[in-house]
Amino acid sequence: MRKTLIILTVAIIMVVPGLTGLLHAGGNSIDKGAAGVGQRAVTEESSGAEKKGEEAAKAAEVRKAEEAKKIIVARVNGADINMFMLVRAMNRVAPKYVKEGEEASPETTMKIKRAALDRLIFEELAVQEAIRQGINPAPEAIEAVVSQIKTNLGSEQDYRDYLQNSFLTEDTLKKMIERSQRYELITAREIYGKVKVDEKLLQAEYEKEKGRFILPENFVAEDVYFLQGKDEETTRKKAGEVLGTIKKNDNDMWKLVLDGTFIVRKITVTSEKYPEIYKTMTGMKVGDLSGVMKDKDGFHIIKVIKKEPSRQLSFEETKSSIEPKFLVPAQDQRREEWEKELRKDAKIEILSDGNRD
Repeated sequence: MRKTLIILTVAIIMVVPGLTGLLHAGGNSIDKGAAGVGQRAVTEESSGAEKKGEEAAKAAEVRKAEEAKKIIVARVNGADINMFMLVRAMNRVAPKYVKEGEEASPETTMKIKRAALDRLIFEELAVQEAIRQGINPAPEAIEAVVSQIKTNLGSEQDYRDYLQNSFLTEDTLKKMIERSQRYELITAREIYGKVKVDEKLLQAEYEKEKGRFILPENFVAEDVYFLQGKDEETTRKKAGEVLGTIKKNDNDMWKLVLDGTFIVRKITVTSEKYPEIYKTMTGMKVGDLSGVMKDKDGFHIIKVIKKEPSRQLSFEETKSSIEPKFLVPAQDQRREEWEKELRKDAKIEILSDGNRD
């Protein structure tokens, strides 16, 4: 068995370029800038040879990917899970085990492989249950995802390149999307739809942590914010001139004529975002106009529009922020329970040697 696992690990690392970037992020890299120092101009002949080399390397990658699709690593109720699928799953799982810049040990690689295979088995069982329950994604929903992919990539050619680089055909991509949507729909029904946190538990947590749910005092203000000028003194002088104009206009900031050196806006002032303005506003009344103030982002002139005193948030206002503390563990527990239900009568074969029966 030990020999088999080693062979599988090597195969996984070789099959798809990019996996080594996740599992062996600390590997050697080429400094292209340094490599280019002192190089002579590349001739057309060498450029052509380089292109052929790239094409040959790409063809070899495609062959390896196709070979990986023929290696069956597990079978779930007769449905095959192949090495190509396992590699993709390992890429998704790897960041949980390997930090960027680190290199995975053989033991960590095995953990990634096992976690990825467990995930694939669960997904296959879930999809099979979705089919049994008659959950069928609408064709237009699948087409909408394909269309969005094309839009995100920018052009039809970029889309074709994406398929080629991912070792996919459009038909395979659509099947993957269909599978993904089935999985999302069935988990929404069997996991998220079946978990509800007891209101009494949330209420108890609110009462226990009531002191955390205090809305701090904050203010709403009209603000003339001055863009950075040539220097601080010039900006301060400009702000003083604008303040005089505001006072002539009965403290109406919206009568100012914009000249590109400032903007007029409405802001909510908190002690975290505008500490200096906040300090000043605590002593002001609604309707008061400040002088020229300097905060960490520059110069301001503010007019108080509304003052909201600190208050205790109600249970209804805080319930949505309390719920995740209990909801996520409950969902995890329901997932484990459901997986046991799915596995109970399932026929699951782990073919670690990669050969078919």
